Amino acid sequence: MVLPLPPLKPCRFLRRKNRFLVEADVGPLHLPNSGRMAELLLPGTPCYYHPKPTPKTLGRMVLVEAQGVLVGVDAGLAGRLLELLLREGLLGPVEGLRREVPLAGERLDFFALLGGREAYLEAKNCNRVEKGLALFPDAPTARGARHLRLLAALAREGKGAYALWFVQHPLAEAFALDPADGALYRAAQEALETGVVLRAYRVRPTLAALVVEGELPWASPPQEDLEGHHEGHGQG
Repeated sequence: MVLPLPPLKPCRFLRRKNRFLVEADVGPLHLPNSGRMAELLLPGTPCYYHPKPTPKTLGRMVLVEAQGVLVGVDAGLAGRLLELLLREGLLGPVEGLRREVPLAGERLDFFALLGGREAYLEAKNCNRVEKGLALFPDAPTARGARHLRLLAALAREGKGAYALWFVQHPLAEAFALDPADGALYRAAQEALETGVVLRAYRVRPTLAALVVEGELPWASPPQEDLEGHHEGHGQG
């Protein structure tokens, strides 16, 4: 599956000014990612941005070069990748697809009828990879933990509940939740116990598109729990 990217131009990263703003050799750029990305955002790193001037920036950073490959840093594309999976039918026959669904004081990415069953879905982005292992999160995420707890509550009510991570790094060989974020890790364990479907996909960025290459195996401690539950869901 392929998600086309808008036209990109090259630049070089100079410094990060705040969570969502970087300085490049072409000028200020919007960085749609709150992760630390310390191993990716090094001074002089080649990057690619979509030129779309605003009063504060010249465009939006989309890709960086690292370890000889392209890595996606636009976290906002995770939702579009999930929509692509849904429309391609990878999670089952889809009806009534809705985006940005407000629920219990939160906002989940999608609602749909999957095979006639009400389902809620959340897309997460990951681009932190260490020795082939994709790790989430790159920075503590209270919002991510809240989303997983909400999905767990929905699963208890008998609804379909999905959290899918899109790893925009072609060197990823497996996926893990970092137990250093205790709140998120506990929320993920609760989600697993209630039947939330947790999956991760490797995405290979090119200058023209994001290519979804397939599902990644889980390697997150406790390994037996995550891998056993993950395998039990199959493709349904």
